[in-house]
Amino acid sequence: GEIQPGETIRVITQLGQEESVEKALPWVRNYRDEESVDEAFGGLARFWDNYLSKMQVETPHINTNRMLNVHNPRQCYITKNWSRYLSLYQLGLGARGMGFRDSSQDVMGMVGHLPEEGRDLIRKVLHIQKRDGSAMHQFNPLTMVANEGDSREVEGAPRYYGDDHLWIVLAITAYIKETGEIAFLDEVIPYYEKDREGNPLESGTVHDHLERAIEFTRHDLGAHGLPLLGFADWNDTVNLKAGAESLFVANLYGKALLEMIELARYLEDTESVERYTAYYEEMKRRVNEHAWDGEWYVRYFDADGTPLGSRSNTEGQIYANGQSWPVISGFATPERAAKALDSVYERLNTRNGVKISTPGYKAFDPRKGGVTTYPPGAKENGGIFLHTNPWVIIAETMVGNGDRAFEYYTQINPAAKNGIIDEFECEPYVYPQNILGDEHPQFGLARNSWLTGTASWIYQAATQHILGIMPTYEGLQIDPCIPGNWDGFRVTRVFRNAVYQIEVKNPDHICKDIKSIKVDGKEITGNIVPILGDGKTHQVEVIMSRKDPALRVGRTNACHSGV
Repeated sequence: GEIQPGETIRVITQLGQEESVEKALPWVRNYRDEESVDEAFGGLARFWDNYLSKMQVETPHINTNRMLNVHNPRQCYITKNWSRYLSLYQLGLGARGMGFRDSSQDVMGMVGHLPEEGRDLIRKVLHIQKRDGSAMHQFNPLTMVANEGDSREVEGAPRYYGDDHLWIVLAITAYIKETGEIAFLDEVIPYYEKDREGNPLESGTVHDHLERAIEFTRHDLGAHGLPLLGFADWNDTVNLKAGAESLFVANLYGKALLEMIELARYLEDTESVERYTAYYEEMKRRVNEHAWDGEWYVRYFDADGTPLGSRSNTEGQIYANGQSWPVISGFATPERAAKALDSVYERLNTRNGVKISTPGYKAFDPRKGGVTTYPPGAKENGGIFLHTNPWVIIAETMVGNGDRAFEYYTQINPAAKNGIIDEFECEPYVYPQNILGDEHPQFGLARNSWLTGTASWIYQAATQHILGIMPTYEGLQIDPCIPGNWDGFRVTRVFRNAVYQIEVKNPDHICKDIKSIKVDGKEITGNIVPILGDGKTHQVEVIMSRKDPALRVGRTNACHSGV
């Protein structure tokens, strides 16, 4: 028929999937009814209202507010559900599946909004951890059949990734800090290996899984006493001969140990604190003894001991992850942290974000693997691989450089790309996986949007490190590191059955340092707001100031700009 002028009609279109027509028919019949459709849309709206209400911010920057209040947490939920396996860019369910490392990191971005679903995904991920503490690389979420990823395609290559198993330590501790559910550590979950009948050969508590992850890396070491790379680490495309060592895994191991030490202290497990502290100091010494290159840290040692990510290399001289993670792990001394991060700013930063490495490799090199199959400036070969950028942001906040941290944040903010959308070519509300770097003729072109670990980490970097609102076992820590020209900001944060309305004031226009915190008008000691859990709304007033050094709880009051 025809629609007449001024006439309004409603068309209901259905799209779905079921095992058979018979199973699909009830859905089809139900949603032919307009009231059912309205109720479904109403339920969807209520879901997102509840999900997004867990944290809302008001900063001086509208594009920051747009991303943190709606689009970024929404993308975090999408990546939690779909990992990297349902995408216009990736290989799809049959070839890829959900990743152990991917899902572990995805949980960290959404656990403050929907912790129960985060816990459920953690359980699935733990099911594909192996008895030796390492992990299968990816799995089908419907069948829970797992595989070793791309390592299967290379004859003679190690059949594990050096970093996979360590990410679950960060995910589980993040979940417990958010919820306080210490009892989760006692839940028993099987390891992946099974007998002929498909029954698990062994099970362990969640805490056992964490301990085995740590112990695997502690014993999986190369010639320098640094962790072996395996087939690859986080950078899937650098595939060195067996025996190569990864500084990324070394620093991730360090960060995982810090989490285990903090957890053990909270559990009053003195023996574990001492043991993990010894592990930590041992690896810290090795990293600084072998990996410092004068102005930055090297990224790898190949099987014969040659460094990659070194001044001695013609290509791939410096890697962003090689600099951010020694700061995140706490392995870098203050002097080396400053030098390494300055090297990132001077050698890797562009107007569209921080490059993963530079200079790009110009020809295929089978000794280095897939990274050399891309042209210089594309993806992992000197491209702006966005997942690395939040880690640089976090590192900058840890040394007090709020101006630089926010500069990095703004450079990759999709909401700030509307003015150059013809160059960017991705949705201006979704983080892509990568942007072509300045060695590429299409510099600024973004690709692989939606399903990227960038979503989780940039949300953590912005909310927990720039704004500084971070869950801990004891309460909500407030330790912002903001641009020096901000007057302050406001945050509403739901945490453990209470609502905290936080106002941060910055009268001295500094980047990092707190003078006082008041909760409902009463000043507290330190910068951790206690767990109130009474279902009520509480007012939190935070004053940043460089005055009264004895009252300071932040690490430094210096901005990179010297403000």
